[in-house]
Amino acid sequence: MVVLRADPWRPEYGMGFDAGFEDPPVPRADPTVETADWSKPLSPRPHPPCPVWFVDGVRRVELRLIAEDPSGRRVPGLFGTYAVGSVRCDGRASFGEHRVCRSVVLGGGVVPAKVAISVGAASLDFEPASDPGTDPDRPLWKLQQLMRQEEGNLAARTAGEKGCLVAVDGPLTFRDPSQAPVVGLVKRFSRQYLGPEQDSLIGRLAPGQRTPLFSLGTAEQPLERYAWYTRLAEFAPPWHDHAGIVRCEVRAGLGSETAIELADRVSAVLPSYAGRASDPRTPQNLAPVGGLETWLRHRMGHPGMVRRSLVAWLASTERGED
Repeated sequence: MVVLRADPWRPEYGMGFDAGFEDPPVPRADPTVETADWSKPLSPRPHPPCPVWFVDGVRRVELRLIAEDPSGRRVPGLFGTYAVGSVRCDGRASFGEHRVCRSVVLGGGVVPAKVAISVGAASLDFEPASDPGTDPDRPLWKLQQLMRQEEGNLAARTAGEKGCLVAVDGPLTFRDPSQAPVVGLVKRFSRQYLGPEQDSLIGRLAPGQRTPLFSLGTAEQPLERYAWYTRLAEFAPPWHDHAGIVRCEVRAGLGSETAIELADRVSAVLPSYAGRASDPRTPQNLAPVGGLETWLRHRMGHPGMVRRSLVAWLASTERGED
C-alpha cells in the first residue's frame, strides 16, 4: 500500500522536502564526527540564554533582458535588486544593519555598463555584473550569488558581538578565515547526505532534538563544514516526518568541539523562533526571518515604479536620448 503524506509549504514555494533518494549519499559526508551511534536523537544540554542575530536576504528581478554585443551575439540578462539585513532577538526583536543593492547582470561573459535611472525623486544605480554562462537562468543565478555574498559579509560583521549567536538563512557560502561562529540554516531538504541508517533518525527527532554532527566536504577540501539536523516543531498527520526539519551547518575551521557546543545551543533555541502557521514556508521559515524579509522588500522600492522607469530608460536609449 502506498502511504501519502503532505508537505506543509504552500505549493508556489515548491516543497520543504525535495530530496532525490535514488542518488547516492555525498561521498565526502562523514557521519562519525561526533559519534558512530545514530540510534537515538541527541537532546541539547542547558545553556544560558543569549541574543540571537538572524541574517537574511531577498532578491527581485525587475526586468528581463536580451543583450546584443558588438558582434551581434545575443545573451540573456536582467535588472535585479537584492537586499540583505539583520534582526536581533533578545526577548524582543529589533532590526539592525541592512543594505539594498541593484545590478544589471548579463550572461555569456558580456560586461554591461553601469545604469542610473530616476524613479520619482530617487536615483537608482544598477551596478554591472556578468556571468560566463549562456543559459537563460544564469543571470538569476548570478544575482543570487551576489546576494549570498552580501549576506556573508553582513554575518561576519554581526558576529563581532561577543556572546551572541548569528544565524544566516541559507547555506554558508562565504569562506571567512576568522573564527566567527556563524551558523547556516537550510530550510529545504533537497539532497540526501546520509545513508539509510543515519537518515532514519531524522524523522524521529522531537522539537529541540538533533542528530549527531556529520562533516561535509568537496573534492578540493575534504573537510569544509560540520552539519546536523534539528526539528523546529511537532509534526502530525497529514504532514510527512521530515516536516519542520532544518539542516544547520558551521565552518569546519571552528573545530569539532566548538561545533558540538554550537549544535546544542542552536538546537535548543530554534523551536522558540519557528515560523507562524500563516507563513507559506512554515515552520522552517523562522518568524524573525519572515518579518525581516517583509521589512527588506519594503525597502527595495515599489516594483511597478522601478519597472516602468527601466522600460522608459530603455526606450530613451533606443531613441538616442541618453
